[in-house]
Amino acid sequence: MNNYYTRYRHLAIEGAKPPPTPGQVAAIEALLEAPLPPAFLAFLQVANGACCDYACDVPDGEGGVETMGFNTFFSADDGDFCDETLVGEIRAARQHLAMPEKILPFARDGGNSMLFLDLTDDGGGRVLAYVEELPGWTGKRAHGYIVLAPSFDAWLDSLYIDRDTVLDELEHSVSAPSHLEAMAQWLDIGMPAWRRDAGLAALFALKQVELYASEQD
Repeated sequence: MNNYYTRYRHLAIEGAKPPPTPGQVAAIEALLEAPLPPAFLAFLQVANGACCDYACDVPDGEGGVETMGFNTFFSADDGDFCDETLVGEIRAARQHLAMPEKILPFARDGGNSMLFLDLTDDGGGRVLAYVEELPGWTGKRAHGYIVLAPSFDAWLDSLYIDRDTVLDELEHSVSAPSHLEAMAQWLDIGMPAWRRDAGLAALFALKQVELYASEQD
C-alpha cells in the first residue's frame, strides 16, 4: 500500500517541502522581528509549504460558527511578494493590509481569507483569521479579523475532518482506486472512528465496488 501522507499528531500532511534550513528560519524571524514559537517551528519541520485538508470553526458573529478550511500552508523558501512563502506574504500583508511587525501570515483558504500568528506583546501568539466578505446573495458571514485560538498549538488541536465534506467527496470527486486508498489513509489519521460510522462506511464500500469493477471492464 502506498503511503500518501506524513502524520503529525492527528493531522495528515501532504506535499510538504524539505524542512527549512536555519538560514531560512533566521530570515523569517528577522523580517518578522520576532522569534517563531516552538510549536510553529515543530509543525514547519513536517508541513513546510504543505497541504493539510482540515476544517476549523470560525465564529459567524451570531453565536454560531462557519466551517472553513485554511489548507494551503506557506513555505519557508526565499520569496518576494504574494508567493505563498512566509517572507513574501509578510511583505504583502504589510503593504496591502497595513500589518504591523510580529504578525505572521501562514496559511490561506481557496480565496483571499488567511490565517495569522499574532506574536505582538498583546497578541501573545494567538491565531487570527482574516475572513473575506462574501457577496450578499451568499448569505450572512462574519468578516474581517477574528480570533480563532489563543495559540498555534490550540489551533492545531481544533482542526478536524468535516464529515459532510467527506460524503461529498466520496459521492462526487473520488474517481480512482488510488484516490480512494489515499482517502482511507487520511480518514484513518484524522477520523479514526470513521469505519464505525454507518453512513461513511457504506458509501465508501459502495464507491470501492464501483471503482474496482470499472477497472476490470
